[in-house]
Amino acid sequence: NILAPIKQYFDYLIDAGIRNDHPCATLNIMQKRNKEVIHQDLFSSEELELLMNREERYEALKTKNLALVSLLIYQGLAAGEIEKLKLKDLDLENGTIYIKESRKLTSRVLDLHPKQFRIFDNYISVARKKAINGKMEELLIGKLGTKIRVDDINYLVSTFKPLFPDRNLNPKTIRQSVIANWLNEKRIQLEEVQLMSGQRWISTTARYVHTPIAEQKELINKFHPLN
Repeated sequence: NILAPIKQYFDYLIDAGIRNDHPCATLNIMQKRNKEVIHQDLFSSEELELLMNREERYEALKTKNLALVSLLIYQGLAAGEIEKLKLKDLDLENGTIYIKESRKLTSRVLDLHPKQFRIFDNYISVARKKAINGKMEELLIGKLGTKIRVDDINYLVSTFKPLFPDRNLNPKTIRQSVIANWLNEKRIQLEEVQLMSGQRWISTTARYVHTPIAEQKELINKFHPLN
């Protein structure tokens, strides 16, 4: 707000012939976004598991949605990563799925959850074959025979909001919750979680480490210089 009128003032000086240079023409101030993880807004593993209990009228649609939701809550994939998955990326024989590198995230190979073997086997052998329209490489196919888009994923997740009416449930908060649960519930090492989540910087992953309030008080009492 302060910089904008200053730029206009120098524009005026140039137009009036008082100056022939503009000292702040290319100056921009970037506001640093708060990237703090609000742990009380995240979802536990038990809460995320509720998303797997969805009632569906059509069995084929139920299988596809189960497969999609499982990738959100077990692998912590971003919606854009799910959209780009190919059938060849899924390896049921070895129980893994390959996630391609993106602009923000690294490539990785993740283990499947035990529940996913039956889900994906049923989806690929039955539901996907019924839904597919021509020859398609994409793993997840919508009911109209087209590949799943990010908007489709966002819509599906929005239908679960009645489960948590006062909380912000979306693919991003689900992913954040999965990463936090890997660290704080399952006690997986920080470096391993960084690889599993595809985050390029370990400092990004470290933001998901949650120190309980009681432990925080104990540390303050132990190390505060006035104690």
